[in-house]
Amino acid sequence: MHDPWLRGSANRWVPSPQPAGVYQLSVRDLLYDNYKAWNIVKVRNLFSRDVAEKIMETPLVSSVREDKVVWDEERNECYSVKSGYKLAMRYLIGSDKYHVMGNWNGIWKAQAPHKARHLLWRLCRGCLPTRSRLLERRVECTLNCPVCDEEIEDELHIFFSNESSDTVGRVAMLLWCIWQNRNDKLWNDNVQMSRQIGRHAFGAWNDWYSVHKLQSNNVSGTTKADVVRWEKPSLDWVKCNVDAAFVSGSGRTSMGLCFRDNSGHFICGMTQWQQTVISSVEGEA
Repeated sequence: MHDPWLRGSANRWVPSPQPAGVYQLSVRDLLYDNYKAWNIVKVRNLFSRDVAEKIMETPLVSSVREDKVVWDEERNECYSVKSGYKLAMRYLIGSDKYHVMGNWNGIWKAQAPHKARHLLWRLCRGCLPTRSRLLERRVECTLNCPVCDEEIEDELHIFFSNESSDTVGRVAMLLWCIWQNRNDKLWNDNVQMSRQIGRHAFGAWNDWYSVHKLQSNNVSGTTKADVVRWEKPSLDWVKCNVDAAFVSGSGRTSMGLCFRDNSGHFICGMTQWQQTVISSVEGEA
């Protein structure tokens, strides 16, 4: 009586409480001795009406000589790790302790290899086996990152601190473009396709990199005497600061404008580049 043998997909255990002697019985004790049929009088005397009716609804097949254990989660009645995992997760997710709000289907529908989607899911769920996570789960290991062997290994260190500044910059630019696309849809009802966002992020980062990553032989040292501080304009006036730059061999000149009031508050600005090389003086003019 300690096994889930009743018919149906739910409430397959004999419910409690029952008379004390019931839990020492086997199913065969509820049958007639000389043939395979329920002993109706005995069943009704031992169990409540609802339970007795449920027991007697269970069919007895005369051709089946021996009972066997079956796994009800599979059609072939054989246990598999996959179905066992799904059953365990159904019980766990039903608990507030393990349930995470939100729609996770977006990760699994992403156009990427399954291993990449799986990594993203584990990262979002906080179950990536970093050294710090393993230690939280009482796994004995060193906390140091196996790559640099200097800092504690966690998600932030792996994906940002431990990568080159170029790689982190590309990721940051992509995230910014995704966020910008969201804002553009919200305020201007304009949305870009995923491929457009990717191309825009790649192009924008390359433009930025070509301007800011100057070759060391083209950069002169800046002393304290060279530093020029911004001076605010007079009351009711707006100041426009202009800057232009180019990289030798790139064939491009980039420029930017920034308008601020007498309090230093940003009003508007713009950036652009053109496929020609001019001097900084000409560009700022």
